[in-house]
Order: sequence, then structure tokens, then C-alpha cells
Amino acid sequence: MELDIVPAETLLEPPYDGNVANLLDRAITESPDTIAIEHAGETITYREFGDRVARVANGLRELGLEAGDRVGVYMPNGIPFCTVIWACCHAGVIASPLNPEYRRREIEYQLDHADAEVVLIEGAAPRAAGDASGYRPRADTYVVEAVADLETEIVSATPGSDHPSLPELGDDANAAIADREDDDVLLQPYTSGTTGEPKGVLLTHRNFRVQIAQGVSSYSASPIDGDGIIVLPMYHITGLLGMMASLCAGRTLHLLRPDQWDPERVLRTLDEHDVPSFTGVAAMFVDLLEAYDPDEYDLSTLVRAGQGGDKLPAPTQERFEELFDVPLSEGYGLTETTATTHTIRWSSLGKRPGSVGQPVGHTRSKIVDEDGTEVGPGEEGEILVQGPQVMKGYYENPAANDEVFTAEGWFRTGDIGTRDADNYYYVKGREKEMILTAGYNVYPREIENVLYEHSAVHEAAVFGVPDDRRGETVAAAITPKAGADLTADDVEAYVLDELAPYKHPRIVEIRPDLPKTGSGKIRKTTLRDEFLEEHGTES
Repeated sequence: MELDIVPAETLLEPPYDGNVANLLDRAITESPDTIAIEHAGETITYREFGDRVARVANGLRELGLEAGDRVGVYMPNGIPFCTVIWACCHAGVIASPLNPEYRRREIEYQLDHADAEVVLIEGAAPRAAGDASGYRPRADTYVVEAVADLETEIVSATPGSDHPSLPELGDDANAAIADREDDDVLLQPYTSGTTGEPKGVLLTHRNFRVQIAQGVSSYSASPIDGDGIIVLPMYHITGLLGMMASLCAGRTLHLLRPDQWDPERVLRTLDEHDVPSFTGVAAMFVDLLEAYDPDEYDLSTLVRAGQGGDKLPAPTQERFEELFDVPLSEGYGLTETTATTHTIRWSSLGKRPGSVGQPVGHTRSKIVDEDGTEVGPGEEGEILVQGPQVMKGYYENPAANDEVFTAEGWFRTGDIGTRDADNYYYVKGREKEMILTAGYNVYPREIENVLYEHSAVHEAAVFGVPDDRRGETVAAAITPKAGADLTADDVEAYVLDELAPYKHPRIVEIRPDLPKTGSGKIRKTTLRDEFLEEHGTES
């Protein structure tokens, strides 16, 4: 049975208000025999998935957890992760996803800060050699080490583990969905901690329902149909929201693991299945371009692509659109805004290269100067947003809340940008990433865009490092394309020809690869730390 088209706005009204699990329940009821998720050769229908979610939710209750209690979720992309997130939602328990690449120290910090009573792990028995689902026995050890000094219980999401198993605890597939109010917290992800300790972000059922409604409307209220695909890590807000929106729309979702990133495998998935849309980060599109062979892959069902996170280099966008004949649009959002606040997709006046688009439905945005006064089109300032997808606040951190929310309730993103006369926004970079060199403001993204236009550059990251004379100086880390002959002198001379002298990188490192986060973003803080450790302060 196909899922009936429901106007997105009705997803904000009874019977779909309150607990977001009601939205999944609708898809389960109307598309029971449709494949809900496919991962590593395993598939599960909506009926089977709903049954599993209810049993795991009951298992959470059997552990003594009540609505509002918190659990850590330390699992990679896969059917168990999807099951646990929806089971927590079903039971009214607040999930706090952890990066599955975390080690003991990072796991301990988040579980302790979140007051997690339980941490859920994949916990299955080791799988056959070559199984792409990739059981990680060492990961369990990290968790055991992390909870040694905490009052946090380890529980497995699957049978066959040395720890208690949720499916074995839960024997009731008819457990009722917990009553939750719009303002109740659904999820507590953590920020990346690039400017201090990671902060717990309180995202509510209403936050998610509004964003899910946007996603559902883009599928059900348009001619675009077909399967979904997620490669982004689902502990991260973009991947997690994509998973929830896809399942609420009754689609078949194909999951891949970002730590097993393989552009050829992604291209095969897009070729073999009716996948109309792909979302990734800038580095993924660079890799897809290099791996694509039009004689090998038929991507005729792909009709759009979206990118968030790192700034999308203009040459990458142009080449992708020319080669794939598919629009590639940027979007903008943060963990604190339950992902998207701006996008081209729903914009009214057509595509604007370099823009992240206009504010999405229900969202207000403006640009303000250092005094908090709104500035006009073309003037630079900090991007502020206000809307029903903005977080409730940071967990037990009133000082941080006071810092990011204005007296009028606007959320300060910390990003510097401009808007044009048609209300299209352009992000220049993080306020904290701005390089102040010899009195000049330099934004790394501007230089990175120029570097990506160089025919020999594969990836580039620009960042500031301390300088005794200039205060800061511009540094760049570059990975060349395969077979390219590229030197630091080549890079410096190239940028000097393209930009004002104060913007060119005075220090360039040619590297085989760049460090990345689990979501595929380049770790500039790691690059900066490595540079300072090796070179010290320049003079």
C-alpha cells in the first residue's frame, strides 16, 4: 500500500501532535509491507520495524526507565541504531547519540554530562568475515572502560551480547506510545566542542515535527518519488533527521556507513535503486566526481542533490551539475536548529550560486552588527534565526543559553554572512574562524573557494595560526589530485594572482589527506594543533 499524501501542515496537528512517534506509526499502518530499511544486505519491512521498535521500547521500560530519562546511544549507522532512536521516542526516553568513533574519554564525558542512566550499544555477536555491517568488538571495550566510574548501565540493542539485551527484555509489541507534549525533549545531541567542552542540545518533539514536515512535504507534495539514501552519520543531526523524515514518508531507506565511505559503492546504490535525492558534505561530492564513469553508472533517477557542513566550492558545484545534469544546492543549519534553517530548495526566485538560500518555512532570519542592530542587504554581520525548530536550550548550561539567545529570543548562530535584496543568504564563515592578520579580516572560505579552482587541488583547508608580527597569519593544508605535481610555492603564487596579498597563505602544507570528523567535515582545529606542534609560532 502506498502512503497517502498528507499536507505537511497537518503533521503539526492532532493526531500527529505530541510524540513524534505518531508520525512513524502512520507510515507503519499505511505501508506495512513496504521495505523500511536496507543495510548491508539486511532488509526490514515497516510492519517488522514497528514490531521491533515497540519491543525495544518495552525493553527500555523493563529497565525501569521513565519518560524524560536519558540514555546514551553509541552505535554506527544501521537498523539497530534506527530501531533504538525510534524506540526511545516511542517510550518518551531522551536519546543522546554519541559519535561511534569516540574513545573512552569522550564517551565518559558525554554520558556523565548527560546524566545517562543507560548506554545502548550494538552489541551483537561478531559477524562473518567481510560483512559490511562491520561489528566493532573494540567499541564495546571503550564503553566498558568509560562507565567504570559512572552509574551507567550497558545494554545491547541486539541479542547475543554479554550485556542485557533490549529485544530479550521487551516481549510486548503492543506497548502504547508515551504521551509527550510539544515542548518535551526528544533528543539530546552534543555540539562538536570546537570552542570548548561539548554542550548538550535540547531538541523537542515540536522541533523535530516541524523539520520532518518540511522533509515529508518535499517528497509527498512533489513529483519526486523513490527510495532514500543516507551516508552521513546518524549520530549527527543531518543524518538523523534525514532518517526520521524518510521513514515518516513511508520510503525505503538505504543506509551506508560513513566510516566505510566508498564513492563507487554510493554510485552503485544510486544506479541500482530508484533514488531521486542525495545529501552529502563537500568532500563527498569531490570524491563522487573523481569516481564517476558515465559508461558504468546510470544515474537518470537522480533529480537533485544537497550539501551542508563545509562550504561547497563553486568549481565542485559547477562540475557536478554539468556532469550529472542535476542541481546541487547548499543549505544551512546547526545542531541547535534541528538542522536546516536556510535552503535553495524552497526558495522563490531561483538559484543563486554561492548562496545557502532563503529561510525555510516558519523561520525568520536577519543579519546584525556587533551592537545587535539589523543591517541591510549586502552588509556583513552575524546571522540570527528564530523559529519552531530552534532548540529549547543547552542542558544545564544557563550561561551558554544567555550567550546564544538575545533578549528577544533570537538564536545567535556565530556565523558571519550577508543577504541580498531578495533575502538570499551567503555564509562567509564562523565568527570564531575569522583570521585577523595585520588588522585585516580574512575569511577562510573565500580563500578555499579560490584554491578549489586550481586544477591540481583535491581538498583544501585554510586556518589562522599565531604570528608574532601580524597577530595571526594565513595557513593552508592541501591535498593534491591523484598524479598532480603541486608544491607550496605553486599554491602561494596562485592565490597571490587571485586575491589581495594579505589574504594569501604564507604557510602551505601539502599533505596526502586531511583529518575529518565523523560527518566528513575537515578538522581545522586538528590541523592547527598539528601545525603548532610541528612549527611553533611564526615570527
